[in-house]
Amino acid sequence: MGARPNYMRDSILDVGRETRAATNLWCRVRWAFFVITISLVLSCLARAQEWTWTAETVDPSGTFNALAVDDDGNVHAGYLSPKGGGTKYAFRSASTGKWFTMFVDANNGFVNLALDRQQRPHLCYFPHQTLRYARWDGKKWQSQEIAPESGERDYSCGIAVGPDGVPHVTWYQVKDAANQLYAHLRHAALRNGAWHVRTLDFGFSSGKWSCVRVDPKGVVYISYSAFVDGAFRLATSDREGSWVVTTVEDGRVGRRQQTTPGMGNSMVLDKNGRPNFSYEDEKSLRYAWPEGDHWRIDVVDPDANPSGIISWVRMRTGLALDADGHPHIVYETEGALKHAWWDGSRWRIQAMGIYGPQFRYPSLAISKDNVIYIGYSDPGNESFKVLVGRPVDSHAATKRNST
Repeated sequence: MGARPNYMRDSILDVGRETRAATNLWCRVRWAFFVITISLVLSCLARAQEWTWTAETVDPSGTFNALAVDDDGNVHAGYLSPKGGGTKYAFRSASTGKWFTMFVDANNGFVNLALDRQQRPHLCYFPHQTLRYARWDGKKWQSQEIAPESGERDYSCGIAVGPDGVPHVTWYQVKDAANQLYAHLRHAALRNGAWHVRTLDFGFSSGKWSCVRVDPKGVVYISYSAFVDGAFRLATSDREGSWVVTTVEDGRVGRRQQTTPGMGNSMVLDKNGRPNFSYEDEKSLRYAWPEGDHWRIDVVDPDANPSGIISWVRMRTGLALDADGHPHIVYETEGALKHAWWDGSRWRIQAMGIYGPQFRYPSLAISKDNVIYIGYSDPGNESFKVLVGRPVDSHAATKRNST
């Protein structure tokens, strides 16, 4: 005979099996939810963090710096090396990824850089409150002073080379030849061996921050701060030398609290030849571009300068457009070096992990294949370094500058 069924035991086992099944089902549901949640988080992180970053040391000493990437993907840098004797130039080969440096000239001030159509570097810099220009002729550096004996020049200079090979330089003229306070923006172009110099804005303290660009047709664009007037302005010239000055943003109009926009400004021309700008006021990081017959302005980081303390050295932004025409901005806050970019629908901000004392002197360049280069002075040892960001996510995004 077969064993008699134990209904109590079988009932208990059935209950146990049902309980375990329910428990297993609940565990599977929880695990699926966990997996989905993690996947969503990782997906968001992937969209927010689109590059893998590595740091490269260019020079043991470096402060003011400017970067440019040529058509072959080589990186060029001009910078001040306080411990290296002054103005220096660095070159990073696209094929080897190695940095090479060379001495250019004695200097103790700001340095800026631009490339011409032959991909050769040009520099402007301030040795001992004068202004000099240097270019690489293929064999050596050729250097000369701009407007000698015209008075004290200092703070920042802008440089660009037109399609005709003519270099354009902007600067802040502190004093005139009679050693009287001047405080105006000046521009010079080197034509037929002579610098043609003029004052662009006679407003007091105009041009302490300035940037110059030249489009393929030879039109010159100069963005600059008009500090006392509380305005950010753009001067535009054609090849005949006629200038038109417009205000991009007036910090004295339509605001509850007056501000001073235009500090630390940087400019880039988009694929349609239109100027786009990054700059700061007392509190925020801002981005402006033309839309129809007016300027559209985004507040990228409303708390870029929490204390509101203005510093000429720290108020500096670097702007570049990626292959999709999306803007990228580097800047420093009171605690960190940051990278802001437009992802096609909104602005994102990323701290780059560079913390410490202020004055990181950031600069920015982007190659045709969307590799990002961020130059900065390491606050730990004052070396000149470059962060290299290689794209890891190519998700589609709406192009901001398509119209």
